[in-house]
Amino acid sequence: MDTFLEWLSWLRLLETYYGVNNGQYNALFDGELEKVIQRVRDPAQREALLRMRTFDWTGYIARCVWNAGYRDERERDEKVHEVAVKLLMGQLFKGFNERLSGPMDLRFKRSVSNSIKNIVELERNRRRYIPSVAIGHEPETITDLPDRVSYGHDEQVIEKFRELVRRQLGDLGLAVLDLRLNGGETKSLVGSPALGGPSKWSIKKTVQEIKMLGRKYAASIGDYGLLRRIEKAMEDEAGTAAKRRATTMARVGA
Repeated sequence: MDTFLEWLSWLRLLETYYGVNNGQYNALFDGELEKVIQRVRDPAQREALLRMRTFDWTGYIARCVWNAGYRDERERDEKVHEVAVKLLMGQLFKGFNERLSGPMDLRFKRSVSNSIKNIVELERNRRRYIPSVAIGHEPETITDLPDRVSYGHDEQVIEKFRELVRRQLGDLGLAVLDLRLNGGETKSLVGSPALGGPSKWSIKKTVQEIKMLGRKYAASIGDYGLLRRIEKAMEDEAGTAAKRRATTMARVGA
C-alpha cells in the first residue's frame, strides 16, 4: 500500500468478512482507477477510463456471483468479498499498460469471470475429497461436515503458513500458533524458559501479529477457509472464557 492510512483501510476490508458494503468496496476500486488515470497519457485510453468513474464494481461482481449459483446471502457476500480482495490486491490495476492492455471494463469483467471460475473449480475439487458418510449415520445438519478436509491440500497450506510464522515471528510465534490450533491456552507459555520467558503482554502481541499475518497470507493465496480457521484459533481467550462462564451460569440458573 502507498500509505499507512491505505494499509489500514485494507485491513478493515479484510476484517469485514461477511456483509458486503458496496460503497466501501466501490471506493477502493475507484481509488485504484484514479491511480491508473493519473499515469495514462493516451487520450483514447484516458477517456475510456474516465467513463468508468461511475461504474458499480461491486454490483457487477455480485451479479456474476449470483449467476454462478451462489444464492445464499451469506455465501454470496463471502464470494463477492473474496473476488473483490483478489482483484484489488492483484494486477488488475497495477498491471495495466496503456499500450498492451485492452479496455479496463473488459479487463475487469474478464478478471471477475476468471476469479469465479477458479472459486467454483477449487470447491469442486475440495468436494471430491470429502469422505462419504455411511447410510444411517448421516449428519443431522450440513454444519456437521467440516468446512474443509483436514488433510492433503489443507495441511500443506497450514504447513506453509507455519513456516511463514516461524520466519516472521520466530519460535514464540510458532509455539503460539501450534498451541492455539490444538486448542491450548497461551497462558501456559508465559515465562517459558525455552521461549525466552515471554510475558503475558508479549504473547498477546504475538497473537495479534499472527492474525494480521494470517489475513495477508490468506488473501495472497485466495484461501478464506484458512483465514476462518486461523482467526477462530486466535480468538481472544478472555472472551472465550467469559462465554464459558456465562454459559455455566445460565445452566446453573436454569
